[in-house]
Parts: sequence; structure tokens; C-alpha cells
Amino acid sequence: MDWCNLAHAARTRGDEQSLVEIGRELNALIRKYDETDGDGHANPAWARPNQRALTLSARGKIKEAVDVERVAARYADTDRRKEVSYGNIADRLVRLGRAEEAIGWFLKAWDAAPTSVPVMMTGARAFFDAGHINDANDVFAALGNMQELLTPGTDLYSYLRFDDSLLDMAPHLWALDALYRKLASTMHDAEGE
Repeated sequence: MDWCNLAHAARTRGDEQSLVEIGRELNALIRKYDETDGDGHANPAWARPNQRALTLSARGKIKEAVDVERVAARYADTDRRKEVSYGNIADRLVRLGRAEEAIGWFLKAWDAAPTSVPVMMTGARAFFDAGHINDANDVFAALGNMQELLTPGTDLYSYLRFDDSLLDMAPHLWALDALYRKLASTMHDAEGE
């Protein structure tokens, strides 16, 4: 994961030389992971392509990551593995501008993990980008009914505080705007005590 974070950082900086060097390290790690059949993972048929897709995504090879994650998804044998693979595919399809296609994968991930905030965030973005504003709003409305999700340390709290990609949706989605207002009120109350 550290090497993937380095790859993301190098891409963000536009540092192609570092990305090449990091890519070599990631390739070596994936080769080792394959040679050890997933380093003893309980389901190497899922884990090996899942980890390969993770490294491809980190290197900015999103289309290839989607293709490889689809292989992993065929072997996802638990709800958690389905959530991860289906959610990853949906997220990467959104990033590729294929929001309508991402919705189908989001719905599969949501079936596997109906309370997963990261899955719901991906779904809301897919709906929004595909022009299904009411559906995107409904996702945030459902989250708004769960006050406990707005406490520090929760996934929703972190998304609202630190993920600026939500801000462009807020003016169009009353439920997301309401979540931001609840968060601001919660933070104000906590600071006032």
C-alpha cells in the first residue's frame, strides 16, 4: 500500500521519472505476490487480481485496473470481497467518465454492503455524473437519517470534512447540503462545550 501511495503522489506531482521507478517496485511486489499465490491469502484467485488492479490504478492505468478487477470480481466469495471489487469497479468507471455503467456496479456493491459509506459515496457520484440527480440526492438523504455517522472518526465525517470532490454536488443536492449543515452544527456544538 505504501508503494501505491507513492505512485499516487508521483502522479499528482507529475513526476514521471519517480512513477517509472515506483512502477518497477510495484511490478516486483506483484510478481512476488503471484509467486506466493497471494502470500497465503484465503482466496488467492480473488486477491491476486485485486492487488494487481490496485497497483494499476495507483499508476493511473484506470482502464486496465477495471479490466483486472473484473477478473477479481468473478472470484469474490464473501460480501466484503464483493463490496471491494464491485465498489472499485464502480469508482474507477466514474473516474473514466463512464458513470452510467458505474451505476450497475454500485448497485452490486450496495447489495453486498448496504451500509458501506464508501460504496454510497461512489454511488452518489455515479448517479450525479450520469444526470440522475434525484437518485444521488436519495443516497445522501439516507445517510442524513443516520446521525451517528456524523461523529468524528466515521467514514461519512471524513468524506464531508476532507473530500473536496463532494463540493460540486452540494449546490444541486439538498440532502448533501443538509449533511454539510448538520456537520457544521455538530462541530459548532462540540466546540462550544
